[in-house]
Order: sequence, then C-alpha cells, then structure tokens
Amino acid sequence: MNQQSQGLKKSFNIKRFIVEQPVFIIFLLFSIVIGILKPNFLGLSNVRNLFMDISVYGVVACTMTIAIICGEFDLSASSTFIWSQILFCTLLNRWGGSALGILAAAIVTLISGMIIGSVNGLIVTRLKINSFITTLGMMIIIKGVALVFTDGKMVSTSNGFIAKMGTGALLGIPYLVYIYVVFVAIAFFVMKYTRFGRNIFATGGNAVVAKLSGIKTLFYKYMVFVIIGFASALAGIMLVSQVRAGSVLYGTDLALTAVAATVIGGTSLSGGSGSVAKTFLGMLVLGILYKALIFLGLQAYYQTLIKGLVLVVVVAADAYLNRSGNIRK
Repeated sequence: MNQQSQGLKKSFNIKRFIVEQPVFIIFLLFSIVIGILKPNFLGLSNVRNLFMDISVYGVVACTMTIAIICGEFDLSASSTFIWSQILFCTLLNRWGGSALGILAAAIVTLISGMIIGSVNGLIVTRLKINSFITTLGMMIIIKGVALVFTDGKMVSTSNGFIAKMGTGALLGIPYLVYIYVVFVAIAFFVMKYTRFGRNIFATGGNAVVAKLSGIKTLFYKYMVFVIIGFASALAGIMLVSQVRAGSVLYGTDLALTAVAATVIGGTSLSGGSGSVAKTFLGMLVLGILYKALIFLGLQAYYQTLIKGLVLVVVVAADAYLNRSGNIRK
C-alpha cells in the first residue's frame, strides 16, 4: 500500500513537472533531436564552448532571478553591461601595465556598476517609481553616456593578462566557467540558507505582510538593484577578457535574455518564488537553443526572430500558469 502511494505521488510529481515546465521539456527534446541530426553538437569541444557562451549572460541571469523573486525588474542591466565593458577597457589601457593597475581597473568598474544599481534602487524605493519605468529610463541614459564617451566607436585593449583569463582553462574547464559556477553557488546558498535570502522571498511574496513582520522591505528591494549592478559590471569584465574590446553593440539583449532564462527556469514574474539553480538550467536551455540555430546554419536575422519568439512564449506560459492557478512553488 505504501509503495502504491509512493508511486502515485511520483506520478503526480512528474505530471506537475510536465504542466509547469513545458518550455523546458520542449527544448530538452529539441536538443536531443539536434544531437541526433548533428552528432558534433554533443561533442566535448562544443559543450565546452556552450558553457563559455552562457557564463557571461548567466551571471546577470542569476541576479535577475533574485530581483524577480523580490518583485522587481531591471532593464538597465544591458546598458550597465555595455558601460562596464567600455570603462574597463579604457582603464586597462591607462593602468593595465601592472597587476595592481588591472585590479584597480576591475574594482572601479565593479563599483561603477554598483553605483548605477544604487541609483536605480534609490529611485524605486525612495521616489516610489515603478522599477520598469526607472530602469528603462536608466537604460537609455547609460547607453547615451556610453555613446558620447566613445563617440560610438569600439574601445579595444591588448592587455595580455586579461586575454589569458578569457581564453585560459584549468583542467580543461575555462576560467570564466569557474567564475560563473562559483557565482551561482554563492547566490544559491544565500537565497536558500540565509536570512537575507528568506527575506527576499518574503518581500516578493507579499511586501505588506513582510513589512508588518518586521522585514525592512525597502532595504531588500534596494539591494537587489545593487547586486544586479555588480553582476552586470562583472559580466562586462568577463566579456572584455573574451573579446578584448568593449562596444555599445555588445550585449544589448542581455536583460531580456536574463529574464527569459529566469522564466524558463520556473521563476514566476509575479515574485515570491523561484530558484537560482533552476535559472542555471534555464540559461543552459537557451544556450543549447542558440547553439543549435548556429549548427542548423540559420542566418543571423532568423536567429533574432526565434529568440524573440522564445521570450514571448515563456512569458505567455508564465502568465497562463498564474491565471490557471498553477503557480510554481
């Protein structure tokens, strides 16, 4: 009788997973089909490149998940990412002759990202302006600053140490992948096992109740923007180490990709629930999709079209699940 009950429970869980993660399952099947059609797709070299590709955007997707769990949203992550590339390249060209100079360039870039996040947080929490409007405006402002600063031109760097960080590997695994995995592990631990993480969930679930319970909800809403600013700057540094350049053309789709990965991973846009670990899987699914499009030889504008369709599908699926009462827990 006990085994029968466990079997029924297992069956229910599988059914629930299928209902709540249809997009994830579709893309999982899609990757298997592509692997059969293109055997090289599942090759070790391609898998290694896949993780390299998702590491930069994945860092921001991780923190975007935290913001959405808290009931907030940051469109300016893309522009912060762009500005951080440009600033880091510029500082490297001035200070990059020594290890101390490289470290100073990285620290200043990270602080710059946190300042942008701090401004977003203050506007949202103190002026009570919607985070979507706030970060949309900030996105335009920062991109404008980047365009004026560079005159619309690419800023490159030839710093050898940074190039080694972007192309080097330890035990066959790229350094950037280690950074991404460690970042995800820290975020997962904080969200699952610390008071800070629990208060983020409580704030996103019901800010009024959380405030009545003694939680400083405005502080946590402010902090998620600072965290995203930090992650966007870190991602900018990571990208520079790969391409040794910064440009207003790099990463314009970062914020929306991060949101898509978050929703595919099962985090509801209504806030209060979600998982950083599942966003890691969501980012992996998107990476598989984009890589598959390249393997299939689709031209760039078809790839852009499909990426847009993916975003619409995952957001529509999230809205449908919320309306039908199948809200992910």
